[in-house]
Amino acid sequence: MRRPAPGAKEVVIGQLAQVSFFTRLDGPTLDKLEAVAQTKQFPADMTVFFQDDPSDSLYVMLSGSAKIFQTSEDGKQRILKVLRKGEAFGELAMIEGQPRSASVQALEPSEMLVLTRKDFQAFCDKNPSVLWMLLQAFAERMRRMNEDVLDMSFRDVPYRVLRMLTQLVDRHGTSGPNGWTISMQMSVKDMASLVGSNAEIVGRLLDGFESDGLIKRDRASWIVPDPKALNRALEYAAQ
Repeated sequence: MRRPAPGAKEVVIGQLAQVSFFTRLDGPTLDKLEAVAQTKQFPADMTVFFQDDPSDSLYVMLSGSAKIFQTSEDGKQRILKVLRKGEAFGELAMIEGQPRSASVQALEPSEMLVLTRKDFQAFCDKNPSVLWMLLQAFAERMRRMNEDVLDMSFRDVPYRVLRMLTQLVDRHGTSGPNGWTISMQMSVKDMASLVGSNAEIVGRLLDGFESDGLIKRDRASWIVPDPKALNRALEYAAQ
């Protein structure tokens, strides 16, 4: 995994209004925040930061996708989440000032907004209403995490794989003549890590879903010909 090379950063103007993390802020407040925000480009497979790195910045996905993962002592990876446009990460560690609890790596060429801890703290001191926005974002994240924990705890692997596929279509899918393409690189190993299973089991399930016409493989991409059929399969698996 490669770290990004240092280089000049470019100030972002007019981007934050489209980011869900900041939609509660009014125009003037967004303008002030954008004045201290900068962007950075990350090629595919480049690491944004590593687990246990010092936490000095908050990041927001402006384009592309990335994965959050933890690495065990024996070198095994566990993907915790796939990030998409409009999602923020690293804010909790930045506020705490503690080392990063996980690594983040770009899955495809991505552009990210970067707010340093020093600049963001100074901004919040002058604009305390932003702290309410952070609390609301944390509450939403905790609710989603609780839902994911329930699915991981009480659902079987076929359901978890189908749910993952529907989420990937919703978050990363692009419509085309052959259906919806999951426009990011996700290997079977990545998918297995994301649902808490192993690559062999998930690979067999994906083969079965492909035989049933629910998905198709196209080189490094995954195509869902009919998202409604995939949702029906998910509903059936939930019963």
